[in-house]
Amino acid sequence: MAKDLNDPPVETTDSANVVVRNGSSGLEDFEYGVPEATLTDTRPAHTFFLHRAHPYVSPGRSARNHWQLIVVFTMLGVLLGAAFGFVRKPTYTAESRLVVGKTAQLSNLASIPGLDAAGQSLAASYSRLVTTDAVLNDAAKRLGGSIDGSLSASPIPLSPVVLVEASAKSRDQAVALAKAGSAALVDAVDTLNQQQSKATDDLLKQYQDADRTLIAAQINVNSLRGQYAAQLNAGAGATTLDDLQTKVNVAQTEVDAAQVKKDALAATYSGVFSPTALNSQVLQRVGTAAATGNNRKSTLEIGVLIGLVVGGLLGLGLAVWIDLRARSRT
Repeated sequence: MAKDLNDPPVETTDSANVVVRNGSSGLEDFEYGVPEATLTDTRPAHTFFLHRAHPYVSPGRSARNHWQLIVVFTMLGVLLGAAFGFVRKPTYTAESRLVVGKTAQLSNLASIPGLDAAGQSLAASYSRLVTTDAVLNDAAKRLGGSIDGSLSASPIPLSPVVLVEASAKSRDQAVALAKAGSAALVDAVDTLNQQQSKATDDLLKQYQDADRTLIAAQINVNSLRGQYAAQLNAGAGATTLDDLQTKVNVAQTEVDAAQVKKDALAATYSGVFSPTALNSQVLQRVGTAAATGNNRKSTLEIGVLIGLVVGGLLGLGLAVWIDLRARSRT
């Protein structure tokens, strides 16, 4: 009689000692004569750090399947980055401020039209001198022969102030470097001003020589004109008068040339020499060099960020590798 598949299972034993349920052999429950329950599971164990491997689908799926692994590697990366930030020696910074002009009262600069803008322009120009060999060599001499750190300068926006910044391995070295760098920059500007003053003095000397030449030419032409008038009154001949007239014309040409040279030198001298400009071109210190801190915090933040990224990428790469191996075995 045929059995209904919905009937409760009835176990019997046939001649081969095979359990039969509802008339069907249980061979599907055996593999090579060993019950399935007794086979050893060779798949990787499921732990908190490592899930069972799944065939690779995408990096996102691997990250979701093995998120604990990625978290562990990320935390390790953050810890290593933080340790690097603590272990690495910080770089200390210091600054010194310089002002363009003979007065340290910056409000006075704005009282003279154009002087405030000139001070700002000069501050930008002077700040570029800090990287020149003259300034660096002078600063090195003041420090004993070498610069153990870095030196830079920049103008403070909308002001005639130059900010000299120094960085070194210790606080004292940074302060000393900022002090030496600012002093070297002041000396470099003074040297430029002296050179400009010398050029101005040379122009003044040339102007004075041209003025003396003009006066002598005027005296000469006046003398020749007097001689011409005297000869004319004495009834001198035409030849004598023509010679005197020629000399007068030549002397007048010399006067005109001397006048042109004098005027040109006067214009050049006026453009170069200006008491107000010379006053504004002076560079002097405002206060003393002072330490401004160190970069330990920023180094720590960078180390933590790099550790976070590298650790996460390593964890994700390992998760993808596990799933790729699982797919290659299927």
